[in-house]
Amino acid sequence: MSKLIKKAETDDEIRAIEKCAEITWHDAYDPLLPDGQVEYMLGKYQSFDVIKNDIKNNGYTYYLYFLDGEVAGFCGVKREADRLFVSKIYVLPKFQRRGIASELFERVKRDFGGEYGEFYLTVNKHNKKAIAAYTKFGFKTSSTAVTDIGHGYVMDDYIMTYKTK
Repeated sequence: MSKLIKKAETDDEIRAIEKCAEITWHDAYDPLLPDGQVEYMLGKYQSFDVIKNDIKNNGYTYYLYFLDGEVAGFCGVKREADRLFVSKIYVLPKFQRRGIASELFERVKRDFGGEYGEFYLTVNKHNKKAIAAYTKFGFKTSSTAVTDIGHGYVMDDYIMTYKTK
């Protein structure tokens, strides 16, 4: 079994992230969010053009995880002035519970832990599987946020932080 984590740079890699996001987001959020919200969020946050722009202009780094040559998951992080935003860690349903999210987070820690004393993320308050995973990684809930994202939709999240030092 071969594993590879690499930074996404090419258009094909960005398309692979877009496709992976579509599958993982529907799996994770369809049971939790109102009809239409997942599609709206995919267009707003995980379309090819948005990801490409985020990498080029907004300080994002995306990683793809390959298992035996097949995309199994991805992670996106954004550099900020005083801490790192762990924007996304998603693993395709058929590859979950194999430690892939942990390996992606270990890569983030290796690449950014020396630069930032704190990482943070937002997670839907009802996404118990993700909350459990982030808690296992060492994240702690620090606050909550309800964010209006337009079209009558909101994100109702916990903000979780991880201290690197």
